[in-house]
Amino acid sequence: MCVGLMFEATKEERQSAAFVRAGAWGKYLSRRVFDILRNSGIPCELALPDGRTERFGEASPQFRIILKNSDAFKAISSLNEMRIAESYLRGDIDLEGDLIRSFALRNMLVDSSPLVSAWRFIEPSVFGQIRTNRRAIASHYDVDADFFMSFLDRKTPSYTQGVYIDDNETLEAATVRKFNYCFQALNLKPGDHILDIGPGWGAWLEYASARGVKCTGITISQESAEYLRRKATTLGYEWNIELFDLLEYQSKDKFDAIVIMGVIEHLPQYALVVDKFQALIKPGGRIFLDGSASEKKYDVAKFLVKYIYPGNHSYMVLHDFIKALTNTPLRVVELYNDRHSYFLTARQWARNLDNNYAFIRDKFGEDVYRRFRLYLWGTAYQFQSGGLDCYRMVIVHPLQA
Repeated sequence: MCVGLMFEATKEERQSAAFVRAGAWGKYLSRRVFDILRNSGIPCELALPDGRTERFGEASPQFRIILKNSDAFKAISSLNEMRIAESYLRGDIDLEGDLIRSFALRNMLVDSSPLVSAWRFIEPSVFGQIRTNRRAIASHYDVDADFFMSFLDRKTPSYTQGVYIDDNETLEAATVRKFNYCFQALNLKPGDHILDIGPGWGAWLEYASARGVKCTGITISQESAEYLRRKATTLGYEWNIELFDLLEYQSKDKFDAIVIMGVIEHLPQYALVVDKFQALIKPGGRIFLDGSASEKKYDVAKFLVKYIYPGNHSYMVLHDFIKALTNTPLRVVELYNDRHSYFLTARQWARNLDNNYAFIRDKFGEDVYRRFRLYLWGTAYQFQSGGLDCYRMVIVHPLQA
């Protein structure tokens, strides 16, 4: 018995042997990759191009990384997040299983892409913030609405989080609950006039119009503007849809309320934003704002900057935004962090995307599907793990004394 124990390999020794078993592929693959998978604490599998599979961890694998060729090995051996992501986009790497768990490995990678990092700040300096915003939004949103409908809820196509009270309820139910909350928090009533900044595909405008509210929406997406005008005609509503950046928008009339759902991430210059709020809201009027948030400005993965949201997009930094508000009469009267609701929303978007893979591939291309698959599952992981927060707030412009 003692002799047998002396020669029994430890778990670390058994799993380290996987590197040796990689054989000819070992010349492409860093031993550190095997060490990372072994030490991650997440049961997973690594499938090699010759058909062999290496398993890490004692429990059933939660996900499977499939390396198809030597380019995949070179990418994963770099431990560079951008190179690995681009290898996945090309189809050299595939992922199966629980993708949220696979994103936990991201913490062990380097997120380095100097040219991408530099250009996101050079562009607005050279060409101006408004032109940068227009190009960035066009690259993401000026796509046939059928693409977004493939992962948003079709009845309430809102590209921001719902408000959940039960993890198992539908995205539609969570979105309607959010709209109910927003309507009540803004003290809206029939005849009020609201400004929707970034109205997307009109879910909120439709909700508000059905309750007698007059709606104006501003967007810098040509596709969104045309879609909303067609939708208003179909529904019989008189929406005023204007193609303007918030930073250049002016109105002779002031609004009873402003709604800005999931758009503050595209407007990192908070002082200019709150100045616009002051110029556009009536005294006594209210503003509903929500968005994904981080503790550090511009702390966005380089993959997202290059392939999803170009320009100087930034998650909201709450303390910076509050600081900008303190220099105005505007005051926050409600503030809530609902990170879990955004996790549930992003997870449902990702599931919807996967369920509509064939449609997306055939109409928009495999590359579009893969880009958004990384984006949506990665976003779900960030909210679940605490890498991102989600704030919603109500801001009031006090009545003059």
